[in-house]
Amino acid sequence: MYRSWIGLVLLSAAAVRADPLSCASLKTLIDQTYGFRPSQLDAAGRDRKSAQMDAVWSVVEANRSVLVPCLRSELIERTRDTWFEFDGSRLLERVDPSPESRRMLLEALNRVAFEDVDLRNWVEIAASLGDAGLDTSSVGRLWLEAPRAEYWLPEHAAYHVDRENGALFIYGAADERFATPALVELVRTTTGPERRIAVSLLMSQATPESLHALRDVNPAGLSAEEQGSLRALLDRPMLLEARKPPKATREEYVKAFRSFLDGDEKPFRALVEKVPDGERDVVAVCTAEDIDLIRRVRRRMISSANQHAIEYYAVFSKILMTMVWRAGPPAEDRAALEAGAGA
Repeated sequence: MYRSWIGLVLLSAAAVRADPLSCASLKTLIDQTYGFRPSQLDAAGRDRKSAQMDAVWSVVEANRSVLVPCLRSELIERTRDTWFEFDGSRLLERVDPSPESRRMLLEALNRVAFEDVDLRNWVEIAASLGDAGLDTSSVGRLWLEAPRAEYWLPEHAAYHVDRENGALFIYGAADERFATPALVELVRTTTGPERRIAVSLLMSQATPESLHALRDVNPAGLSAEEQGSLRALLDRPMLLEARKPPKATREEYVKAFRSFLDGDEKPFRALVEKVPDGERDVVAVCTAEDIDLIRRVRRRMISSANQHAIEYYAVFSKILMTMVWRAGPPAEDRAALEAGAGA
């Protein structure tokens, strides 16, 4: 039986490769492959479907120029098959990493059942889409409100990603213009862990907008420790001390940050090795016009979605808080913040 179904997969894939211009052939292969939910299959069934899905991916990857439009059409038509929508959108984004493909993948993340997906994969996709500029706040809320929001990173000493870590990966990788209002809404409309996590994430954002929002947070429901941290942040946060004289220049950091965003981490890693506590140099040499660049680097780093990314996010948050506080809060908040509002 194993040979018979594997043979069917290979024959189906060969049929599409023999006729690569036919959307009908791809449709037939998709019909034979999808229409199931992974959570409802036993181990043998999942292995069988995995081989069939591999065949679909191989066919499309081998005939991208002609089958990408066919795949996109199938995704638009088969909206009731949420597993195909998720797996097919992942394939589409891989062969055609366009804004349209990424929007379709984001919609699939919103619709696929949690029990059908690998949660690590789901969170990492969400973080990558946030880093790509999409508004991922809807999937962030899904994660926060999920009955089981946790997984482990076996290659990182079995690191436990809990609800708060996963939320940081998703909201931290998203542009603050999307993440901040979404977190404010969570603070306003939720209770329990979701609300506490939203407050914590707002506190780490280090933007004038997040500081403004935190001033209006009702501390009810927060622990005594959390309330104390909030008061301390709004009174005067712990800021980095600029090194005098710095060990590296603004030009070195700006070049390293831009290279990092372009996919070359070597200049940044070299600076970290040269100056392990380089955050003190960054706040000494960088200016207000560099803040947006530093935020983009922070988003890219947290999109890696591991514990090392969390460590870097914390360091860059300290950098940004120091620079934002140095620049001064919005005019309407200045008097309130100086008076310790939000206590």
